[in-house]
Amino acid sequence: MNELERVKYEDLYRQAWEAQNKKDIAANPRLSLRNKAIRNGNNNKVNGHLGGRPKKEANKLPLTKEAEMVNRMLQRGMTLKAAAEIIGMSPRWASDIKRKYDLPR
Repeated sequence: MNELERVKYEDLYRQAWEAQNKKDIAANPRLSLRNKAIRNGNNNKVNGHLGGRPKKEANKLPLTKEAEMVNRMLQRGMTLKAAAEIIGMSPRWASDIKRKYDLPR
């Protein structure tokens, strides 16, 4: 088989392959992608060529009391470590709040 014949039959072979896979999955449900990691992997391939997971446009989570205080302090130019010391929380917790609520807003 030369190159032209191979290219000619590639699409037909793929269509037949996909049709047979659907028949096999209908006959034997164990062949379906029941594994969560495999399903997520296939979903990631869709967005992979776009640069990864789609970004959120804006964080719509309402701020908690701690998050409001951290937000105010960050807006006024304080470092995250200094804000955490004033509030009485660990710098790691303050960092998690900053990341979760996308501070400063």
